[in-house]
Amino acid sequence: MRAVFGRPCGHVQTVRNILLTQAATAVGLAAIVWLWLGSERAVPTLLGGLIGVVPNAFLAARLMSPRAGASAQSLLRAGWLGEIGKLLIAALLFVAVFKTLRPLHPGFLFTGYIATLLAMPVGLLFDRGR
Repeated sequence: MRAVFGRPCGHVQTVRNILLTQAATAVGLAAIVWLWLGSERAVPTLLGGLIGVVPNAFLAARLMSPRAGASAQSLLRAGWLGEIGKLLIAALLFVAVFKTLRPLHPGFLFTGYIATLLAMPVGLLFDRGR
């Protein structure tokens, strides 16, 4: 069951909480860097965070699609395609940022990326035992 009276149920809400926590982490960390060190370092921090969130959102969309839950085989296929797509999207986004962003500040880019990945367990805390 996807929703009851317009409210997300169970796993949908958990996935939403994780993605929102990751996005808030990316924006919050970039804001702190911007206030402390300026926009030159905040931009790669934010982009690194988005590189962590966007591929995860793609994977979530694949797994949450109505076709994915039709059978165990279709769910497994959606998981594999979602994970492969997630890795390809992340790689393409990294390549795009490395080719276009100047100055790059790779330490800030990877800090934003890693921070959003580490935010996943925090998103699970908002699940409240579901």
